Amino acid sequence: MDPITITLSLCLAFLLALWLISLKKLKSLKESKIRLEAQNQALQQQLEDRERTQENILNLLELKFGDMAQKALEGSNQQFLNLAKAFLEKEQVQSQHLLDQKAQSISQLIEPLKEQLHQYHQYINLLEKERQKSYVTVENELKRVAELNAKLTEETAALKNALKKPHVRGRWGELQLKSCIEIAGMSEYADVTFQNTSEDGAFRPDMTVRMPGGRVVIVDAKTPLDAFMSALEAPNEELRKAEMARHGKHIKEHIRKLSSKDYAEQFKNSADFTVLFLPNESFLYAALEAEPDIIEYALERKILIASPPTLIGLLKVIRYGWNEERLAENAQKISEAGKELHKRVCDFMDAYLQVGKSLEKAKTEYDKGFSRLKSRVLVQAKKLENMGAKSKKDLPAEVYLDLPDEKSSTKNTN
Repeated sequence: MDPITITLSLCLAFLLALWLISLKKLKSLKESKIRLEAQNQALQQQLEDRERTQENILNLLELKFGDMAQKALEGSNQQFLNLAKAFLEKEQVQSQHLLDQKAQSISQLIEPLKEQLHQYHQYINLLEKERQKSYVTVENELKRVAELNAKLTEETAALKNALKKPHVRGRWGELQLKSCIEIAGMSEYADVTFQNTSEDGAFRPDMTVRMPGGRVVIVDAKTPLDAFMSALEAPNEELRKAEMARHGKHIKEHIRKLSSKDYAEQFKNSADFTVLFLPNESFLYAALEAEPDIIEYALERKILIASPPTLIGLLKVIRYGWNEERLAENAQKISEAGKELHKRVCDFMDAYLQVGKSLEKAKTEYDKGFSRLKSRVLVQAKKLENMGAKSKKDLPAEVYLDLPDEKSSTKNTN
């Protein structure tokens, strides 16, 4: 037979055997299911019977216990009331005692609080009195401030009116210029004169500042207040801008006039720029608001615009130059004095060394003379003492220690 046919036959036989086994197991399972269902119904019936029995028992017990509880309750009500009354009386006594103790404790706690509240009340009263005094003081101070403000307003108005006068403006500029000189410590190097022209008709600057090396810086003060004050008093923004523009033009006009004076021709050693001094920084700021190029305009004409801080800085730089020049002069003098001191020290050392040599020579001669004195004179004096020929004084003891004996002295004598 063909192997494939044999294989298929075997597979069919195996499958048929499996099918038969499965049918047998299925039949067995069905029988087990029927048997289990019958057992389940029997158990269910038994459970229902037991539940009905338990319910009957519970009903009987409830009736019995209800009767017993009713009888026990009726018998113990009076006893319970008596016990409750005794317990409540005891608790009332204890509660009253506890209330008394708590009342006492609360009283002890409240007593310090009452004392503190009393002190606080006194302190509040004191603060109220002080507040009233302070209020009166503040009211008086406010009145005084109001009076001072009114007075200041009057003085400000008077100052404003005064500054409208040319000579007052000039005097104010002069004071500001002198103040800058004093602050910078340049009083000894600055020559201030507020005359527009000299006797020969030439223009004269308001101040010349001497620099190291013989050069000078020329300073001219200007106080352009007319347009500036009008701008401050302008009732609207349009008029204020117009007055500010006029103020900027005034500053430019001062720069142009100052550059035309040509101070360099009068002062041969002057710096290559002239300082235009404005006594208040606000003048410059207001001019820059209307004419932003005013500083470049001035520098092109060799004019340096300076407010008080700028001028003080410039003067301090010049002061530093003078200090450096003084240090240089002092250094030269110190060098010369040092050379002279060195020469004198050398001369003194020569003389002092000569004194040392003379002292050494004198010591040598002294030692020689003293040796001869001991060997030739004091030996004979000792002999005289020994023979009884002596004065009231004795020769020093240390002299005798160094004296040679008689034999040696005789040899020295020979």
